[in-house]
Amino acid sequence: MLYKISIENFFSIADRQEITLSVPNNAPELPCFISARSDKDIRLPTVVGFFGSNASGKSTVLRAIVSTALFASQSFGFDAGRIGFLFQSYRQKSWWEKPTKIIIEFDSQLNENAQSAVFRYELHISHNSSNLFDKKVSYEALFYAPRGKFRCLFERNEQKFNFGNDFGITNNNDPRKDSIRPDASVISTLAKLNHPISSYLYQLVITIQTNIIGFTKIQQSPAQWLSAYEQDKSCLDRLNKELRRFDVGLEYMLIEKGNQGLFAKFKHTGLDDFIFLEEESAGTQRFIDIFLRLHYALETGSIAIIDELDTDLHPLLLPELLRWFSNPERNSKGAQLFFSAHNPALLDDLEKEQVFFTEKPCGESTHVYSARDIKGLRREPSLMKKYLAGELGAVPHIG
Repeated sequence: MLYKISIENFFSIADRQEITLSVPNNAPELPCFISARSDKDIRLPTVVGFFGSNASGKSTVLRAIVSTALFASQSFGFDAGRIGFLFQSYRQKSWWEKPTKIIIEFDSQLNENAQSAVFRYELHISHNSSNLFDKKVSYEALFYAPRGKFRCLFERNEQKFNFGNDFGITNNNDPRKDSIRPDASVISTLAKLNHPISSYLYQLVITIQTNIIGFTKIQQSPAQWLSAYEQDKSCLDRLNKELRRFDVGLEYMLIEKGNQGLFAKFKHTGLDDFIFLEEESAGTQRFIDIFLRLHYALETGSIAIIDELDTDLHPLLLPELLRWFSNPERNSKGAQLFFSAHNPALLDDLEKEQVFFTEKPCGESTHVYSARDIKGLRREPSLMKKYLAGELGAVPHIG
């Protein structure tokens, strides 16, 4: 689970923006707030939503989390210049030569048998104003707090490395450190070289489910998710259960193999023949795609990061997706959902500790703030009404 995110000089974000997720002690006991794995006295939200007008930076916040996770876990295998698709500076001259700085605090372990602790991963990416895709690591560090205070696992200043005793790498004579490129992560590189702690963290990070990487959203092809469903029958069974609940008359999806590969067909009540995937609504196809990501996050206790969650989905369906993560039976492993959306009705299904707004006034950078930090905002029955009335900010100004 994530505790805190700090973002500076990243796409539409210039000045440092901090997102603190720990729930205040005076907040009520609710199913959407659960105890952190590493400290039972700290509560964290299982669902976090970002709202704001178009181009205000909602996706930028989600992209920062995903880009950092992707870099930490997979940058060893990146082609030259790939890092430039993940990290760009704020497009103003005064920021071009400043590094992007991202800090993420999260729950983890050194290995599967170790005690859970808070980890802090910090990454600085340097930029070259004459080449948008010439990026290097200027600073990278991983700390953890097994007994309350942070201890260094590794710290890197460009190509100078310092490894803590708990990390299992010697500072002077371990040849694996020579394989770490200026544009690749320590964790990603050492994981490929079978370093135990790095390998464990790599396996943890790659469980993150998302539909956004770099500049674009990921749109899985039907062939990709049909293959996933075909290989995981329990996931398909669960999908069919939800389809019967959400789609009037839809009984189940069946996957078969034809001359052109796998294909899906749907049994509808009252029809004598199947309906093919291409004939189904955009909403049904979107739900089948997104269900995979949510299901795997819930099954593994991981994180789902979904940009524009409300696209093509019926407004009455969306609150049910959020409730999955607040249901202790459905979410027994402590998964988290981070999403962006435009539908203000979702605000009434969230507590103020779960809501963040993004604003980007004309000619300025993105500002991120929490609903709970709005002075005088009580635990209202309808955040939507206050938002639409302009009392919470982050609404578009037309005219």
